[in-house]
Amino acid sequence: MDLRVCFENMASVNINDAAMMKHYTQSYLADFTPEWGGFIMLPHDETRRATMEPAWQVLIRDASTKTEQALLSYLDDNPMAAYYVHVYRNDHGAAQKIH
Repeated sequence: MDLRVCFENMASVNINDAAMMKHYTQSYLADFTPEWGGFIMLPHDETRRATMEPAWQVLIRDASTKTEQALLSYLDDNPMAAYYVHVYRNDHGAAQKIH
């Protein structure tokens, strides 16, 4: 399975520097070997702020069920400051939001 981890900024945050955000997200998720994915538009009804602003994303390819569980546990135990984190699981079909 592939996992897409998206970072939706909180209202007080406005980072438009892709290189800085790439470093920030890859450092935050270093144990999961994330691949930088730039930004994506998330569906309005799936975001916390409901604003249609782009979200930064990383991909975790060929993840096992154990990796998926470890990621979700990590996100709950170590929230990223200033961002809402969304995770989508893709099992070679339509992506499903899991966090």
